Amino acid sequence: MTNERGFTLAELLVVIALLGLIMAGVVTLQQQGQQAYLMGAARVDAQQNARVALTLMSRELRAACTLSSLSSSAVTITAADSSGTSDCTGTTVAIRYALSGASLYRDQATTVGGLPAVGSGTVLIGGVRTLTLTGYDLVGATTTGVGAACAANVVCSIDIQLQTTQEQAAASYSPANVQTTVADRVRFRNI
Repeated sequence: MTNERGFTLAELLVVIALLGLIMAGVVTLQQQGQQAYLMGAARVDAQQNARVALTLMSRELRAACTLSSLSSSAVTITAADSSGTSDCTGTTVAIRYALSGASLYRDQATTVGGLPAVGSGTVLIGGVRTLTLTGYDLVGATTTGVGAACAANVVCSIDIQLQTTQEQAAASYSPANVQTTVADRVRFRNI
């Protein structure tokens, strides 16, 4: 039996070691690809939420008929009712944007007094870390004063800064834990 074919133990160990190295490389490559996907998907989610909220807020604030109140994390306006004449001479509705917890709320009622308590209305987006509203008067000084017309000590424009993350919570060490900040300055057209 001198002509038997087969592999020696040393040959088998070398093959197993090479296969182990190749598999380790494949697994590492797959994990990096998965992390890149998670980070990209979370970034898209956070950016999309921020963009949708900022676009709606900017459009409605710009077209506001009156500014009822402004704080660092809430703004209340009256705007033309979209089912009416679409200008400030017709029927108006009260609209409030307010941050409560990690959600940005958009509430609407026929009067400012009819708005629900903050945090009990309609959630516009979730995953909000901060909402910062800063009012500026006619000369560019910060103010929270409200009035019938743009003037000194009366808000004429508002800076909106919105910092969001994905709506699904992620661990702080996870590559999916991303945040996005968007900002806009809105000047009132009708005030």
